[in-house]
Amino acid sequence: MKRHPALLPLSHDHHGELVQARRLRLASGSDVAEARVAAATQYVTAFFTETTNHFRVEEGQLFPLFVRSVGSSPLLDEVLAEHEALRGLVSALREEAATGDVSGETMVQLADLLDANVRREERQLFPLIEEMVSDGDLRALDLPSSLTAASDK
Repeated sequence: MKRHPALLPLSHDHHGELVQARRLRLASGSDVAEARVAAATQYVTAFFTETTNHFRVEEGQLFPLFVRSVGSSPLLDEVLAEHEALRGLVSALREEAATGDVSGETMVQLADLLDANVRREERQLFPLIEEMVSDGDLRALDLPSSLTAASDK
């Protein structure tokens, strides 16, 4: 799918999140508690070093630009609610990992929501943003080519 150049860093992050969701799903079925804890810990670390920056860019720059262009949107409200639910599930997963008892169910819930959020943004919200927000406004976002690298600064 062709994506506006300004949105490419976010789409690249989305690909990484889909990979993470797959890893969580795979680890969720492990009978080895340490494997579930390791996968949970790895994702929690990635969430707080990468995904929070991704959300900050979406929620602080892209989504307000979209709202200025089109007003309120039930689709955007749904995406924002998913972001909040993801934060809650990651907090629950972090607590479980700290106790050494990670629930496969929590991992699957998180993976499913992460997958659904990425796909909703890529298939529905981003195409709508590309249609409704001017090229100039999107280019003015001036996002780094790698949001992950930007979070390390």
